Amino acid sequence: MKFYKLQGAGNDFIFFTDVFDPVEDKVVFLCDRHFGIGADGLIIITRGFASYDFNIRYFNSDGSEASFCANGARCAVLLAHKLGFFKGRECRFKAGDGFHTASLGVDGYVELQMKEPDGYREGLVFKGVPGSYYHLDTGVDHAVAFFDDIDSLDVDTIGSLVRYQKKFPNGTNVNFVQKNSDGTFNIRTYERGVEAETMACGTGITAAGYLDMMLTGDFSERTFTTVKDIKLKVFMRDGKLRLSGPAEIVFEGDIDI
Repeated sequence: MKFYKLQGAGNDFIFFTDVFDPVEDKVVFLCDRHFGIGADGLIIITRGFASYDFNIRYFNSDGSEASFCANGARCAVLLAHKLGFFKGRECRFKAGDGFHTASLGVDGYVELQMKEPDGYREGLVFKGVPGSYYHLDTGVDHAVAFFDDIDSLDVDTIGSLVRYQKKFPNGTNVNFVQKNSDGTFNIRTYERGVEAETMACGTGITAAGYLDMMLTGDFSERTFTTVKDIKLKVFMRDGKLRLSGPAEIVFEGDIDI
């Protein structure tokens, strides 16, 4: 079966255009970095109907299905354009959390309209876990905590402890955010479904950016730097919350599944 491998800010994904039943063990095998293709997740992308250009279904590397993945969606926009699912620079697509619009930038960036959270919870503290956490939903559940120095944190250990707290019955992604003196941010994310730190998380960056907007009352653009020194931006335009970052087609191939 034909597949495509794409990456967005270091988040990598396997794409299939054929509709098939993504059995959990097959997803785990395909995402395995030693025995399969290797990826943070798997996405099935299919052509849309009259009201939208394409549809995506997202699966974590552990085989579980998630409602949305922002970096995966940005990669999907790039691939959908290559496959001729839409013409021009703008598109509309359907994901598990509803409809989104997106556009291709001339600089290799893909801009994505995101789900705006319905508020947030604050002051969440857990025994034996550093930090005070906020919780909000940007298409995926996210816990966010601010620290002075995120480089010193054991993200996998702390993230795992927070991810399984009873206050999050469905689990949550966990974001560790450092606000710099120049107003920019550094971020590290533990992803539910991958069960480890990933190189980037688009919904997490959006959650952190939107949260800071709400806390400060300042809705200007936020710039985030990932662990691999890649920059993504969160901003409001035309009353819509948006995320912008790089996406790239890495390679394509065939595999028996």
